[in-house]
Amino acid sequence: MKSADLNLVTHFDALISCRNVSRAAEQMQLSQPAMSAALSRLRRLFNDPLLVREGAQWKATARALELHRTFAPILQQWQAATAPREEFSPASSKRVISIYATDYVQFTVLPKVVARVAQEAPHMQLRVFPARLQHGLSMLETNHVELIAGYYPEPAPNLRARFLFEEPTVCLMRAGHPSLERPWNLNAFLRYKHIDLAAHTRYFSERIDRALEGLGRSRQLAVTLSSYLACPHVVAASDMIATLPSSVANALARSTGTVIKEVPISLPALSVSLYWHERYQTDQGHAWLRQVIGDIF
Repeated sequence: MKSADLNLVTHFDALISCRNVSRAAEQMQLSQPAMSAALSRLRRLFNDPLLVREGAQWKATARALELHRTFAPILQQWQAATAPREEFSPASSKRVISIYATDYVQFTVLPKVVARVAQEAPHMQLRVFPARLQHGLSMLETNHVELIAGYYPEPAPNLRARFLFEEPTVCLMRAGHPSLERPWNLNAFLRYKHIDLAAHTRYFSERIDRALEGLGRSRQLAVTLSSYLACPHVVAASDMIATLPSSVANALARSTGTVIKEVPISLPALSVSLYWHERYQTDQGHAWLRQVIGDIF
């Protein structure tokens, strides 16, 4: 009996990691027909569809995920052992590294990081992707991005994380808001409609709602925004109240004519960490950028 082509292992890894035939072909530097042919061979080999379409997306089957958990560590060890032992030089590197982040994280993290990278690695390029609904850490799993900065409380076991910083949240309302004429307390906080932020995850918003539920209270949401930086402008044009990071509120309060107040309930600080897939753990260029970002914060 003819043995299976071991090259199919790398095709399989790319297909299940990317969960997209075109993306896998691009990663492997193959044509799409060649990757489609590899998928057909893998399907016959394992007697399983491996990837199935659900709407506009590809989903890995249970069998594919089980096989990938077995093969991926072996492949990564092989790649690490056979990779060229070239020392990474920031000054000459032309590496392109993709980062996924909300506009809040871009606002707080990127100015310092870009300035440092431009100075020490002038030929390196950072490609930033905005946060979107139903995306997140899965972007690392599928290798669409190499780094994610944000708040994700339960990363998968094959992801690494490094804490960057935390900051308090504050309430924001327009100047002349009716609540400013009364004592500021929980009742005043809940008397008006609220803006919900970070629609792509809602992790921190859920903390607010759970804290209120513990007090037997709730807020009425009127608008859900995915942009932290747009929020103060929406607040300035309405009687709605927003709870958002203090850095954003302080930076835009004067230009938007908004007023900052303390949050009248006990909330944990908003925490931001850096996340990456295990596949990049020993990558020298990747590790250099992680260290730069970690040093800054």
